[in-house]
Amino acid sequence: MNYALDALWWRLQDPAVRDLAAVLTAPPLWHSGREVPVAVLLGGQGFRFLLALDNDPWLLYRHLAQEAPFTRRLGRYAESLLAFWLAHAPHSELVARHLPLADADGRTLGEADFLCRLNGEAWHIELCCKYYGGRAAADFCGLNADDRLSEKARKLQQQMRLLQQPAFQAAYPQYAGQAWRSGSVVRGIGFSEEGALSGKPLNSYGWSGRLVDDWRAVALAPHQRFYPLPRLAYLAPARVAETEVLTPKAMAEQGSGLAAVVVRRPDGMWHEEQRVMCRC
Repeated sequence: MNYALDALWWRLQDPAVRDLAAVLTAPPLWHSGREVPVAVLLGGQGFRFLLALDNDPWLLYRHLAQEAPFTRRLGRYAESLLAFWLAHAPHSELVARHLPLADADGRTLGEADFLCRLNGEAWHIELCCKYYGGRAAADFCGLNADDRLSEKARKLQQQMRLLQQPAFQAAYPQYAGQAWRSGSVVRGIGFSEEGALSGKPLNSYGWSGRLVDDWRAVALAPHQRFYPLPRLAYLAPARVAETEVLTPKAMAEQGSGLAAVVVRRPDGMWHEEQRVMCRC
Protein backbone atom coordinates (compact mmCIF):
# COMPACT_ATOMS: atom_id res chain seq x y z
CA MET A 1 0.00 0.00 0.00
CA ASN A 2 1.26 3.47 -0.86
CA TYR A 3 0.04 5.48 2.12
CA ALA A 4 1.69 8.59 0.64
CA LEU A 5 -1.16 8.82 -1.87
CA ASP A 6 -3.90 9.05 0.78
CA ALA A 7 -6.20 12.04 0.26
CA LEU A 8 -5.32 13.31 3.74
CA TRP A 9 -1.95 14.55 2.45
CA TRP A 10 -3.58 16.88 -0.06
CA ARG A 11 -5.20 18.74 2.84
CA LEU A 12 -2.72 18.90 5.75
CA GLN A 13 0.17 21.34 5.32
CA ASP A 14 1.93 21.92 8.65
CA PRO A 15 4.91 19.54 9.04
CA ALA A 16 4.33 18.63 12.70
CA VAL A 17 0.59 18.15 12.18
CA ARG A 18 1.34 15.87 9.23
CA ASP A 19 3.70 13.86 11.43
CA LEU A 20 1.02 13.62 14.12
CA ALA A 21 -1.56 12.50 11.55
CA ALA A 22 0.79 9.76 10.34
CA VAL A 23 1.30 8.45 13.88
CA LEU A 24 -2.47 8.31 14.27
CA THR A 25 -3.65 7.01 10.90
CA ALA A 26 -0.88 5.05 9.15
CA PRO A 27 -1.43 1.30 8.77
CA PRO A 28 0.61 -0.96 11.06
CA LEU A 29 3.83 -2.24 9.50
CA TRP A 30 3.29 -5.64 11.09
CA HIS A 31 0.52 -7.37 12.99
CA SER A 32 0.97 -7.51 16.74
CA GLY A 33 -2.44 -9.11 17.25
CA ARG A 34 -3.47 -6.24 19.53
CA GLU A 35 -3.46 -3.12 17.37
CA VAL A 36 -5.26 -0.05 18.70
CA PRO A 37 -7.84 0.67 15.97
CA VAL A 38 -7.32 3.95 14.12
CA ALA A 39 -10.94 4.88 14.79
CA VAL A 40 -10.32 4.50 18.54
CA LEU A 41 -7.16 6.63 18.43
CA LEU A 42 -8.82 9.36 16.39
CA GLY A 43 -12.20 9.48 18.11
CA GLY A 44 -15.30 10.98 16.58
CA GLN A 45 -13.84 14.50 16.36
CA GLY A 46 -10.29 13.50 15.43
CA PHE A 47 -10.16 14.74 11.86
CA ARG A 48 -11.75 18.05 12.84
CA PHE A 49 -9.14 18.47 15.57
CA LEU A 50 -6.32 17.73 13.10
CA LEU A 51 -7.70 20.31 10.67
CA ALA A 52 -7.96 22.87 13.47
CA LEU A 53 -4.34 22.18 14.46
CA ASP A 54 -3.24 22.51 10.85
CA ASN A 55 -4.82 25.96 10.72
CA ASP A 56 -3.36 26.99 14.09
CA PRO A 57 -0.66 24.60 15.37
CA TRP A 58 0.77 26.71 18.20
CA LEU A 59 -0.46 24.34 20.93
CA LEU A 60 1.34 21.41 19.31
CA TYR A 61 4.55 23.40 18.79
CA ARG A 62 4.50 24.61 22.38
CA HIS A 63 4.30 21.00 23.54
CA LEU A 64 7.14 19.91 21.24
CA ALA A 65 9.32 22.82 22.36
CA GLN A 66 8.90 21.72 25.97
CA GLU A 67 10.10 18.20 25.11
CA ALA A 68 12.89 19.09 22.66
CA PRO A 69 15.60 18.51 21.63
CA PHE A 70 14.91 15.22 19.88
CA THR A 71 18.23 15.21 17.94
CA ARG A 72 17.96 12.08 15.72
CA ARG A 73 15.73 10.10 18.08
CA LEU A 74 12.70 9.47 15.90
CA GLY A 75 11.05 7.22 18.48
CA ARG A 76 11.18 9.95 21.11
CA TYR A 77 9.71 12.47 18.67
CA ALA A 78 6.88 10.09 17.77
CA GLU A 79 6.18 9.44 21.46
CA SER A 80 5.97 13.18 22.07
CA LEU A 81 3.45 13.56 19.25
CA LEU A 82 1.27 10.76 20.58
CA ALA A 83 1.52 12.13 24.13
CA PHE A 84 0.23 15.47 22.86
CA TRP A 85 -2.71 13.78 21.18
CA LEU A 86 -3.63 11.67 24.19
CA ALA A 87 -3.49 14.75 26.41
CA HIS A 88 -5.47 17.09 24.14
CA ALA A 89 -7.80 15.13 21.85
CA PRO A 90 -11.46 15.63 22.82
CA HIS A 91 -12.09 11.93 23.54
CA SER A 92 -8.83 11.19 25.33
CA GLU A 93 -7.22 11.49 28.75
CA LEU A 94 -3.49 10.87 29.26
CA VAL A 95 -3.09 9.14 32.63
CA ALA A 96 0.66 8.40 32.67
CA ARG A 97 3.63 7.82 30.37
CA HIS A 98 7.11 6.31 30.59
CA LEU A 99 6.53 4.04 33.58
CA PRO A 100 9.77 2.06 34.17
CA LEU A 101 9.53 -1.41 35.65
CA ALA A 102 12.18 -3.56 37.35
CA ASP A 103 12.11 -6.91 39.13
CA ALA A 104 12.99 -7.52 42.78
CA ASP A 105 16.70 -7.69 41.90
CA GLY A 106 16.61 -4.34 40.15
CA ARG A 107 16.84 -5.77 36.64
CA THR A 108 14.94 -3.72 34.07
CA LEU A 109 11.82 -5.41 32.73
CA GLY A 110 10.79 -2.58 30.43
CA GLU A 111 8.90 0.68 30.39
CA ALA A 112 5.19 1.17 29.75
CA ASP A 113 4.81 3.88 27.11
CA PHE A 114 1.31 5.22 27.84
CA LEU A 115 -1.66 4.74 30.12
CA CYS A 116 -4.69 6.61 28.85
CA ARG A 117 -8.44 6.58 28.48
CA LEU A 118 -10.01 6.67 25.04
CA ASN A 119 -13.74 7.28 25.08
CA GLY A 120 -13.61 6.28 28.75
CA GLU A 121 -11.90 2.93 28.12
CA ALA A 122 -8.59 2.30 29.92
CA TRP A 123 -5.71 1.56 27.54
CA HIS A 124 -2.05 0.66 27.92
CA ILE A 125 -0.43 1.64 24.60
CA GLU A 126 2.99 0.70 23.25
CA LEU A 127 4.27 2.74 20.30
CA CYS A 128 7.02 1.91 17.82
CA CYS A 129 8.00 3.38 14.45
CA LYS A 130 10.31 1.26 12.32
CA TYR A 131 11.74 1.34 8.80
CA TYR A 132 12.82 -2.12 7.70
CA GLY A 133 13.79 -3.68 4.41
CA GLY A 134 14.81 -7.08 3.08
CA ARG A 135 14.20 -9.84 0.57
CA ALA A 136 11.84 -11.70 2.92
CA ALA A 137 10.08 -10.86 6.19
CA ALA A 138 12.56 -13.01 8.15
CA ASP A 139 15.42 -10.84 6.84
CA PHE A 140 13.85 -7.43 7.47
CA CYS A 141 16.15 -4.99 9.24
CA GLY A 142 16.85 -1.28 9.38
CA LEU A 143 19.71 0.71 7.91
CA ASN A 144 21.46 -0.55 11.03
CA ALA A 145 21.50 -4.29 10.34
CA ASP A 146 21.34 -5.06 14.08
CA ASP A 147 17.86 -3.50 14.25
CA ARG A 148 15.73 -6.47 13.18
CA LEU A 149 11.99 -6.88 12.71
CA SER A 150 11.95 -10.31 14.35
CA GLU A 151 13.54 -9.00 17.54
CA LYS A 152 11.42 -5.85 17.70
CA ALA A 153 8.20 -7.81 17.17
CA ARG A 154 9.18 -10.18 20.00
CA LYS A 155 10.06 -7.32 22.32
CA LEU A 156 6.78 -5.55 21.57
CA GLN A 157 4.86 -8.60 22.78
CA GLN A 158 6.82 -8.46 26.04
CA GLN A 159 6.08 -4.76 26.41
CA MET A 160 2.35 -5.32 26.02
CA ARG A 161 2.44 -7.82 28.91
CA LEU A 162 4.20 -5.46 31.34
CA LEU A 163 1.06 -4.57 33.26
CA GLN A 164 0.49 -8.26 34.03
CA GLN A 165 3.78 -8.44 35.93
CA PRO A 166 3.55 -8.62 39.74
CA ALA A 167 6.27 -5.96 39.77
CA PHE A 168 3.89 -3.53 38.10
CA GLN A 169 1.23 -4.15 40.72
CA ALA A 170 3.79 -3.42 43.44
CA ALA A 171 5.41 -0.39 41.81
CA TYR A 172 2.22 1.34 40.69
CA PRO A 173 -0.60 0.42 43.07
CA GLN A 174 -2.54 3.52 41.96
CA TYR A 175 -3.04 1.87 38.54
CA ALA A 176 -2.98 -1.81 39.52
CA GLY A 177 -6.66 -2.17 40.32
CA GLN A 178 -7.87 -1.04 36.90
CA ALA A 179 -8.60 -3.19 33.86
CA TRP A 180 -6.11 -1.83 31.33
CA ARG A 181 -6.44 -3.05 27.76
CA SER A 182 -2.99 -3.39 26.18
CA GLY A 183 -2.54 -2.45 22.54
CA SER A 184 0.10 -1.42 20.04
CA VAL A 185 0.56 1.47 17.65
CA VAL A 186 3.06 0.12 15.11
CA ARG A 187 4.04 2.59 12.42
CA GLY A 188 6.70 2.72 9.73
CA ILE A 189 7.49 1.47 6.24
CA GLY A 190 8.58 -1.87 4.85
CA PHE A 191 10.93 -1.89 1.86
CA SER A 192 11.37 -4.67 -0.67
CA GLU A 193 12.77 -4.99 -4.17
CA GLU A 194 9.22 -5.35 -5.51
CA GLY A 195 7.79 -2.54 -3.39
CA ALA A 196 5.21 -4.85 -1.75
CA LEU A 197 4.93 -6.55 1.66
CA SER A 198 4.36 -10.26 2.23
CA GLY A 199 5.11 -12.87 4.86
CA LYS A 200 4.26 -12.97 8.55
CA PRO A 201 4.16 -10.87 10.65
CA LEU A 202 4.15 -8.12 7.99
CA ASN A 203 0.90 -6.37 7.15
CA SER A 204 0.33 -6.81 3.42
CA TYR A 205 -1.65 -3.55 3.51
CA GLY A 206 1.10 -1.67 5.34
CA TRP A 207 2.98 1.31 3.93
CA SER A 208 5.52 -0.12 1.49
CA GLY A 209 8.46 1.22 -0.49
CA ARG A 210 11.30 0.09 -2.73
CA LEU A 211 14.61 -1.31 -1.55
CA VAL A 212 17.66 -0.63 -3.76
CA ASP A 213 21.43 -0.84 -3.45
CA ASP A 214 22.12 2.17 -5.69
CA TRP A 215 20.12 5.37 -6.08
CA ARG A 216 20.64 5.07 -9.84
CA ALA A 217 18.42 1.98 -9.79
CA VAL A 218 15.39 4.23 -9.24
CA ALA A 219 14.18 5.34 -12.67
CA LEU A 220 12.48 8.72 -12.38
CA ALA A 221 10.06 10.26 -14.85
CA PRO A 222 11.10 13.70 -16.18
CA HIS A 223 8.73 15.46 -13.76
CA GLN A 224 9.99 13.60 -10.66
CA ARG A 225 12.77 14.47 -8.21
CA PHE A 226 14.27 13.07 -4.99
CA TYR A 227 14.05 14.42 -1.47
CA PRO A 228 16.62 12.83 0.90
CA LEU A 229 14.82 12.46 4.21
CA PRO A 230 16.33 13.60 7.52
CA ARG A 231 15.59 11.02 10.22
CA LEU A 232 12.98 13.16 11.99
CA ALA A 233 11.12 13.54 8.67
CA TYR A 234 10.44 9.81 8.22
CA LEU A 235 6.95 9.72 9.76
CA ALA A 236 4.74 11.44 7.16
CA PRO A 237 4.80 11.68 3.37
CA ALA A 238 7.14 14.47 2.30
CA ARG A 239 5.86 17.92 1.31
CA VAL A 240 8.82 20.20 0.61
CA ALA A 241 9.89 23.31 -1.27
CA GLU A 242 11.70 23.15 -4.61
CA THR A 243 14.95 24.25 -2.96
CA GLU A 244 15.06 20.95 -1.05
CA VAL A 245 14.72 18.50 -3.95
CA LEU A 246 17.54 16.79 -5.84
CA THR A 247 17.97 15.62 -9.41
CA PRO A 248 18.85 11.96 -10.03
CA LYS A 249 22.46 12.98 -10.73
CA ALA A 250 22.74 14.77 -7.37
CA MET A 251 20.98 11.92 -5.56
CA ALA A 252 23.46 9.39 -6.96
CA GLU A 253 26.13 11.02 -4.81
CA GLN A 254 24.19 10.37 -1.59
CA GLY A 255 24.98 7.46 0.72
CA SER A 256 22.65 4.98 2.40
CA GLY A 257 19.36 6.35 3.68
CA LEU A 258 15.71 6.99 2.92
CA ALA A 259 14.42 9.30 0.21
CA ALA A 260 11.05 10.31 -1.17
CA VAL A 261 10.32 10.41 -4.88
CA VAL A 262 8.43 13.69 -5.20
CA VAL A 263 6.38 15.57 -7.80
CA ARG A 264 5.27 19.17 -7.93
CA ARG A 265 1.59 19.79 -7.26
CA PRO A 266 -0.59 22.86 -7.90
CA ASP A 267 0.20 24.29 -4.45
CA GLY A 268 3.79 24.79 -5.62
CA MET A 269 5.19 22.21 -3.18
CA TRP A 270 6.80 18.88 -3.99
CA HIS A 271 4.80 15.92 -2.65
CA GLU A 272 5.88 12.35 -2.05
CA GLU A 273 4.73 9.64 -4.43
CA GLN A 274 7.03 6.83 -3.32
CA ARG A 275 9.51 6.03 -0.53
CA VAL A 276 12.87 4.39 -1.23
CA MET A 277 15.49 2.84 1.05
CA CYS A 278 19.01 2.54 -0.31
CA ARG A 279 21.72 0.39 1.26
CA CYS A 280 24.57 1.74 -0.81
